[in-house]
Amino acid sequence: MRASLLLLLTLFGCVNIERSYPDKHYFTLEVSGDEDPPTLTGSGVLEVSGLGVSRRYEGQSFVYRISDAGYESDFYNQFLIAPASLISEEVRHGLTRATIFEHVINSSSELQPTYRLEGTVNALYGDFRNLGAPKAILEIQFFLTTQAAGQSRILMDKQYSKAVPLSGRTPEALVKGWDEALGAILTSLIADIKSAQLKATSMSATLPDERGRDTSGGEASR
Repeated sequence: MRASLLLLLTLFGCVNIERSYPDKHYFTLEVSGDEDPPTLTGSGVLEVSGLGVSRRYEGQSFVYRISDAGYESDFYNQFLIAPASLISEEVRHGLTRATIFEHVINSSSELQPTYRLEGTVNALYGDFRNLGAPKAILEIQFFLTTQAAGQSRILMDKQYSKAVPLSGRTPEALVKGWDEALGAILTSLIADIKSAQLKATSMSATLPDERGRDTSGGEASR
């Protein structure tokens, strides 16, 4: 009896009972910038607040759309940190490189902003409904406000949507697609901010000053 027990213990001791699980992989987003950034052309201080993300996509796991009503969450392929932080950081870096403002800060800075940019990521997923044509989907809504005399005024409210075809159904291809989508959105955002700045400047030039005179030099009507 004792010999049989020792034999069983010996056999079990030789068996490897460790299970093999897939490794988890972590990714970040990175928008490529110009190697030679333009010289400073802008003025003012822009605060880029932390972007919000729809609760459908706020987690670190990648989300795939597999049918019109069906989605999957990928436990083994994830963002390194929360996507809200990743995208907020890339937006700040992109606007800094664009040099349309003298300073681009986050909400923890002690500088007083003259403009504030807020936004919400409404969609962030891999669209795999068509197996032969996968796409990276990114949608962001931005609000640009001006901060003057203790009041906030909306200069721009716009939603940007981008679908980028992927080279394959892999996490690496999806991340590359998201990078391209975010880069395209940033390009459009920068152009729209420039237009909003010009509009704000032209509007302020026509407003009367505190003494009842307009900026063109004509006296205010009495």
